[in-house]
Amino acid sequence: MSYFVLPNSIETAGFLTSAEKECGRARVEEANEVNETFEWTEVRRGIFNMQVWLSASAYFALLSGIYSFGLFLPTIINNLKFAHDPNQAQLWSVIPYAVAAVFTIIVAIISDKTALRGVIMLFTLPIAIIGYGVISTSTNAKVQYGMTFMMATGMYASVPCVLSWNSNNSAGHYKRATTAALQLAIANCGGIVASWIYQKKEAPNFHRSHSIILGLLCAAWVL
Repeated sequence: MSYFVLPNSIETAGFLTSAEKECGRARVEEANEVNETFEWTEVRRGIFNMQVWLSASAYFALLSGIYSFGLFLPTIINNLKFAHDPNQAQLWSVIPYAVAAVFTIIVAIISDKTALRGVIMLFTLPIAIIGYGVISTSTNAKVQYGMTFMMATGMYASVPCVLSWNSNNSAGHYKRATTAALQLAIANCGGIVASWIYQKKEAPNFHRSHSIILGLLCAAWVL
């Protein structure tokens, strides 16, 4: 759809008014006038910024949950005996993602309109925390499946906020580039953690596995 919908320039953006186009052109010209040169001091400013480490650690905890959810949701659903075969388990796993996708877009719009990042996360993360809190103790299959909706919604809706929060608070091109790379490098290590949490011996309810993610998400909220 990008080919047909995404404008090639400010002038061809039909959704902008004349005043907005003028503002856009002025911003582009202003950005071109700033001739920022690379300096190692900017890299150091990024590395030694405590905000980056806090947001990166929170994102690490969040991605540990997201990656494990993505990897093991069909396995979790399969153990709930909803599905008669792996193909059905995959289909049952689609619905929580569909709900989370809609909610994530709504949260992203609200975050942009209010210019709030961290505050929004303080409200979205508890949705996932409640989901993991219940599923880590429940043995009712229907309740467990219901909690996967909250788990997906709370985690995925927090991602746009934590990503843009870091960039919004890193002034200067090279500092921003450094902090973005550092945040992603730290956070994506959550994939290593995620691949080892849901072990076969924890089946069918994976209570200990869910509890680990619950603890990580609580840490993310505090960070």
